[in-house]
Amino acid sequence: MNTDLLGLAKDLVTALEKGDEVAVGVLLDELAGLRETQLFKEIGRLTRQLHDSMISFSVEAKITAMTERDIPDAKERLRYVISMTEQAADQTLTVVETLLPVSQVLSEQIEQLSTKWDRFLGREMPLEEFKAMSEEISLHFKESKISLQQVQSGLNDILMAQGFQDITGQIIRRVIELVQELEGSMVKMISIAGSKAPKAALQQSQPELPGPVVPGVDDKEGGVATNQVDVDDLLSSLGF
Repeated sequence: MNTDLLGLAKDLVTALEKGDEVAVGVLLDELAGLRETQLFKEIGRLTRQLHDSMISFSVEAKITAMTERDIPDAKERLRYVISMTEQAADQTLTVVETLLPVSQVLSEQIEQLSTKWDRFLGREMPLEEFKAMSEEISLHFKESKISLQQVQSGLNDILMAQGFQDITGQIIRRVIELVQELEGSMVKMISIAGSKAPKAALQQSQPELPGPVVPGVDDKEGGVATNQVDVDDLLSSLGF
């Protein structure tokens, strides 16, 4: 740029010495245009620096707030999820351990009565043994009723223990949103840092990734983000 300016200045001096008014006018116009170009580029450079600084400050402040407030809150929420999951698992295992012996007793009783019933159908059972079997069947019905009530109650307890999934699901979704938001901020910060690297390094790097749209962000923040992207695109289209 300085070489172009020096060359135009020499040509202007030569034209003045020769009294070539047409050439002088053309050279003056070129010098004015060159000055406007330099001014335009300087304004663009300063605008880019200001734009990047504003975004960097906004992103850094957001990450700081997330580090001091949201991440500790997310850790507590995840601890709560772990606690509720362990509690539900313990309740379920306790009920299952209680019901397994009940089902085992019922299975053994049915097996014994089934064998005797086959003997009765085969007319291999004496009368006295049939009377004893009838009493066993009557007792089995009574015990089965009590056992089945116990099984039904246990299954209800297991069903109620699974209610934690609704609450923990909401908590986990909120933590996922926080991670996505943090990821978007980090990507944006890396993009800002990358824009300050040499042009050759930028050409070798991967294309900048836009931050993800994070659910829960209010309209005001969303509007600011959109405006920043628009400004960034405008400056990039102008070569800054």
